[in-house]
Amino acid sequence: MPAHSTDPLLHPEVRQASILAYGAGFVASTVFMAIALVITLGRVLPYLGLLAAISALAVLALLAQVVLLFRLDLSETQLWKTVSLALVIPLFVLSIGLTGWMFHTLYPRTMLHFMAVQGSGSMM
Repeated sequence: MPAHSTDPLLHPEVRQASILAYGAGFVASTVFMAIALVITLGRVLPYLGLLAAISALAVLALLAQVVLLFRLDLSETQLWKTVSLALVIPLFVLSIGLTGWMFHTLYPRTMLHFMAVQGSGSMM
């Protein structure tokens, strides 16, 4: 059994790190998010087109971070990380989807209908 090393710089995941890959991952993610911001503020796309464009840019930013920052691939040594990411993505999508649905239906579920209250003529 090999002796446990206490030097963190000798860990294989630390040794595969690269300043160039971290920089490229950061720049790629920043560029994709900036494009999404410009598309959103410019209001040049209809709602469904905007939703598709932002979703595609989010997937591209996620792929850039996974490949360049986390160095995930399908090799035998990185397989457990790739599987854990694949299992977390549905939870992430579900949490974002449920949050969007909650805020989309917040007003009808919590607010009184203003016109109905105003038209009744009674004050509560």
